[in-house]
Amino acid sequence: MTTIEIKNIGPIKEVVEISLNRINVFMGPQSSGKSTIAKIISFCTWVEKDVATGQSLSEYQKNKTYFRERLESFHKIKGYFNSDSYINYKSEVVEIVWKNEECSISWVDKYAYKRSKIAYIPSERNMVILPEARKSEFGNTNIRSFLFDWFEARKKYSNENNLSVLNLGVNYYYVEGSEEDHIRGNNNDAKYDILLSNASSGLQSITPLIAMIEYLTKWIYDEDTISFEQDERRQRVNGFLVVEKILKPYYGYDKIDLPIGDLQELVNSFNEKLHEKEEKAVEYFDDYKTISNSLFKTTNSQFIIEEPEQNLFPETQRDLVYYFLQKCLNKEGNRLTLTTHSPYVLYALNNCMMAGLVSDKMEANELSKLKCNQSKINPVDVSIYEIREGVVRGTIQGEDGLISDNYFDQKMKDLMDDFYLMLNHYE
Repeated sequence: MTTIEIKNIGPIKEVVEISLNRINVFMGPQSSGKSTIAKIISFCTWVEKDVATGQSLSEYQKNKTYFRERLESFHKIKGYFNSDSYINYKSEVVEIVWKNEECSISWVDKYAYKRSKIAYIPSERNMVILPEARKSEFGNTNIRSFLFDWFEARKKYSNENNLSVLNLGVNYYYVEGSEEDHIRGNNNDAKYDILLSNASSGLQSITPLIAMIEYLTKWIYDEDTISFEQDERRQRVNGFLVVEKILKPYYGYDKIDLPIGDLQELVNSFNEKLHEKEEKAVEYFDDYKTISNSLFKTTNSQFIIEEPEQNLFPETQRDLVYYFLQKCLNKEGNRLTLTTHSPYVLYALNNCMMAGLVSDKMEANELSKLKCNQSKINPVDVSIYEIREGVVRGTIQGEDGLISDNYFDQKMKDLMDDFYLMLNHYE
């Protein structure tokens, strides 16, 4: 399991070592540091992918501040680091440590990586629907990355193959020639078709989010194309893997370098053995193919979503959470991380966890009425954290994994204190 520990970065004073679960939620008020945590998790996950698919730590070992510089620029957190800043990210593949103003990175198992699509969906996501977005210069930032993904995703939704936006009674489509994003629907039996940029703030926020999730849970696997640069990397790494996982063990060069001049001769010899289906040759080749496919074929997605509740009615927030659990967790290895300051998001997630505990005890007619039946999840797969004064020490869940009643009760009490104070004077 992947773990992370953070100290003294921006508003974050301390995040004790936590394990990253299938679902991770960071709850807190504005400027509490929840986005900082999500950004660090996202970036460490990306660095893990970068070094694993390149089979090299050298870029980060040569420049000890490279990690911080890229994190600061990509996620726009320049000035957050100080001399006491600390990060420890450890997975089955790598361990990344930022300490004493420099990065150290080491292998745990360099061949254990399973390629992920890392999707950071920022709170500024509604910017991408503006007509001038394509012309804007965002630099190498998470907004630019999301924008490029959006340009690919929206091509999938034409007028004929449009996208239903949750259960809101509206459909999204893209007109490639004019590069226009459209919303079509019914309002009191009156049909309308308008630019997404002219739609309500809620639709502007949720439509890119739904479109991206659909793209990243379906199309990304169907197409799974790589760029020219990535293909060059794949060829280089495959050459390395042939030597390390086939030739060296097969011919007994485990502890010494292969003779470069004889390399092609060894490859030809091995291919002959493989053609003859020699058991040992087949075994080593299959091991090589398994590792290569894991490195270069996308097998899962990591979703990091900032404030999904933006501009949404509570009921829609609930339905969005149910949608996330159906879509984002539909493949083994997928992970969903949310930041939120909405109690409705937590209420909805609590419903899904309760369904995970009791649905097998419910009658069929009861289940049919359960809106979250298709989104149920075992509470052990969910971790919900509250940030208090820059500190995250543990989840706000009880022994059964459900959100503690005390948590909701306290938040409601805090909300109603003024009302009850005034109620004493109301006649």
